[in-house]
Amino acid sequence: VSESKALCHQSSVDSLSTSAATEDHVSMGGWAARKALRVVEHVEQVLAIELLAACQALEFLRPLKSTTPLEKVHELVRSVVRPWDHDRQMSPDIEAAHTLLREEKVWEAVRPYMDQYRDRLGLKPLPLDD
Repeated sequence: VSESKALCHQSSVDSLSTSAATEDHVSMGGWAARKALRVVEHVEQVLAIELLAACQALEFLRPLKSTTPLEKVHELVRSVVRPWDHDRQMSPDIEAAHTLLREEKVWEAVRPYMDQYRDRLGLKPLPLDD
């Protein structure tokens, strides 16, 4: 998270003067876009970790159940990551959860329920809901 905060500093401060300061100011837009992409990658990793933590929290509440959409997500995550009942390397689990997010498997699991909630609330579909 700290690295992402540093990456969010404006890129234009890195513009250097050349040719006796006679050229136009350089926007550094390309560099800013590369930094933004790295921030998105970091956010994806954080979301994967949060997803794993939420699923593990549900394990502690068993035999209680959550809502149907959350149980579907829990079931999906547990299909690729088993609960933690002893210490082990977390990086394969984080990568598995990250893959579920990147391949939109989590979204596919909850989308029917989100559509129902949207319809029940009388909200209009978003342009990307088609």
